[in-house]
Amino acid sequence: MDAISLAKEADELYRRGEFDDAALFYDRAIERDSENKELYNRRGLALCRTGRHQDAIDSFDAALRINPHYTDALNNKGVVFYKQKRYDESMAFFDEIIQRDPNYVRALYNKGVVMDRLGRYREAVEYYDKALLINPGGARVWSNRGAALGNMGDLEGAIDSFDRSIALQPERGEVWNNKGAALAKLHRYEEALEHFDRALDIDPLNADAWYNRGEALRRLNRDAEAILDFERAIEIEAGHARAWSGKGLALKALGREEEAEAALAREAEIMLNLGERGNGDKES
Repeated sequence: MDAISLAKEADELYRRGEFDDAALFYDRAIERDSENKELYNRRGLALCRTGRHQDAIDSFDAALRINPHYTDALNNKGVVFYKQKRYDESMAFFDEIIQRDPNYVRALYNKGVVMDRLGRYREAVEYYDKALLINPGGARVWSNRGAALGNMGDLEGAIDSFDRSIALQPERGEVWNNKGAALAKLHRYEEALEHFDRALDIDPLNADAWYNRGEALRRLNRDAEAILDFERAIEIEAGHARAWSGKGLALKALGREEEAEAALAREAEIMLNLGERGNGDKES
């Protein structure tokens, strides 16, 4: 097979989520066309999807050696650094791209994502807004903008952004869940429940949506129903601390003190383990 045929096969494997095999076919295509920057870039994307981050960086670097101004490869390299939690280095790549091309939407969006991760929500929103001025059809950008606004306490603004995202991509369950969480913070629990139901229709294994649904029910004093939802969340994610906490509080409201104490003790145990792991990460 020639390089074009191999690349087409690799692209199809990538679309099907068979990333290891896709990377192998890109390798074979590169053997036949070693100066094709696109092949190195696409191989880097496949490698990134398999978690082979350093190999992905090496592949993007190979593309950049062929063309140092290849913006897509530089952007993708920045994304891998972000996945490695090397946020400052990641941001430097996105800044370089934006300096070259202020209208490169993906770098504007990715810079917003880094700001978000660093808790700099106002700056994140500024970059999301810049991306949306160029491409208002970015459903994920609207969703992330909503989450950042929610973290800033602007719940009405968050809801508006989630609505924009849902209008563009109504089958993204996490956005329905996020909008429901914003509604719940405004004490609009009945509306919130409708959104959690929609999220769970799309993805019944979304533990956070089950937790959020249970918490809305608990706030409505429907504790017995809430316990069932907290238990569903725990079935999906045994270490879901908030679900254990919610279950404990609902049990307590029903006078089931012994069970409540056991659930709250489990929450405390999970939080302690998370804290110990976090401290270990800082030391390393």
